[in-house]
Amino acid sequence: MIRSASLSRPVELLSLAALILCVAGSPMVASAADWLGPSAVTAAADREHVFVACRDADQVLVVEVASGKVAGKIPVPATPTAMALCPEGTTLYVTCAAPASTVALIDVEKRSVTGTIPAGHTATGIAVAPDNSRLYVCNRFNNEVAVIDAASKETVARVPVIREPHGAVITPDGDTVFVINHLPLDPCDEFDVAIEVAVINTEDNEVHHIRLPNGSTAARGIAMSPDGRYVYVTHILARYQMPTTQLERGWMNTNALTIIDAAEKQYVNTVLLDDVDLGAANPWGVTTNEDGSLILVAHAGTHELSVIDAKGLMEKLAGIPEEPDPDQMPDRSIYASVRQSDVPNDLAFLVGLRRRIKLDGNGAHGVAVIGETAYVGMHFSDTLAEVDLEDRPGRLSTPSPWAPRPR
Repeated sequence: MIRSASLSRPVELLSLAALILCVAGSPMVASAADWLGPSAVTAAADREHVFVACRDADQVLVVEVASGKVAGKIPVPATPTAMALCPEGTTLYVTCAAPASTVALIDVEKRSVTGTIPAGHTATGIAVAPDNSRLYVCNRFNNEVAVIDAASKETVARVPVIREPHGAVITPDGDTVFVINHLPLDPCDEFDVAIEVAVINTEDNEVHHIRLPNGSTAARGIAMSPDGRYVYVTHILARYQMPTTQLERGWMNTNALTIIDAAEKQYVNTVLLDDVDLGAANPWGVTTNEDGSLILVAHAGTHELSVIDAKGLMEKLAGIPEEPDPDQMPDRSIYASVRQSDVPNDLAFLVGLRRRIKLDGNGAHGVAVIGETAYVGMHFSDTLAEVDLEDRPGRLSTPSPWAPRPR
C-alpha cells in the first residue's frame, strides 16, 4: 500500500508499486507504525521545543527547534487530535480520539504520560481555563463539550452544541469558550445552510450560537488573538446555489477565514483565502504570531501557509460601510466590496494583505509560532516545515531532518 497526498500522477504511483512487488516477490504491507502523520503542533513554554501530535503513530513528538531533531517520543492511548498546555507550561493535555476517548496528561519535563481523563466519542479539541481549573473538551460525535474539573478529573457538565464540535479556544479572562461546529445541521433543501460557532458562558455553561454565512461548512481550525479581541475560524464556503458547471473563480467552493468579535460575541465578516486565479484549498490550522500582528493559516490541499496582516485586514474591514452612500458609490470596476455583505464574495480582498508561502511536503495541518518562525505539521509527508515569517526573499520553508521517507 502506497499512501500519497495527491493522485495527480496515478500511473507513476502504480508503476512504482508494481516495481516494488516485482523486486520483493511478495505484497508490500505497510504497518500503521511506519507512518507518523504530524497534525497538531503546539509550542512549548520554553520556546525551544514544539510538540507534534502524530495521528498515524499514536504519539507526540518533542522536537528541538534549533536543530529540528526529535528530542522525545511520547506514546499516547489513541489517535492524538488536539493539544493544549496548562498555564504554567508543565502539563500538556492531549485529546486522544476513540469511541471512548481520553485526555492524556503529559508531564513536559519527564516527557511521559502521567495519567488520563475519560472523555466522550472522538474528542477532537480542547481549551484550558487560564487558572487551570477546567478543561473544555470537544466530544465530536456526542455533539457536546465536556467541562472537566482539572483537579478531580471528573466531568462536571456536558454542554450540547449543534453538530460535531471540532475545536475550542477560551478568552484570556476565562469567561467565554468559543467552539467550532464542523458541519451544519440544517435540512439539505433549505436555502440557508451553514455551520455555527458555539459561545459558552463559563459561569453558568449557557450557550448561544453565532451563525456563519450561508454555505459555510467544514470548519477545521479556530484561534484567538493574543489580546482576546478576535476569534479566527477556517472553513469552506460552499456555493451550492450556483450551477455545478465550473470550479474556476469559486463557483462551487471557496476557502474562507471568518472573524468574530470576542468581546461583543458577534460575527464580523468572512474573507476569502483564494485568489482570483489560484485557489487556496482546505484551510486547516490557524494561529497568530506572538503579538497578534499576523494571522497564519495552513492549507492542507495546496500545501502552503497564508500569512495575513491582521491590522491591515481589520482596518480594511472597518473602512467598508454596511451600505454605501448612493451619492458616493465607488467604481465597481475598481472596488469589488462596496458594502460589508460583498466581502465574502470578493476574491481580491486580501490582495496586498497576505503572502502565500509554498511549503516543502504535503498536507499542511497544524501550525505554531515561536518568535519569527512558524512550524507546520505536514501530515502526508511526515515532516515539520519551518517557515521564516520575516519577508526575506529566498527564505521560504525547510523540512525537518527526521522525515523517514518521502510519500
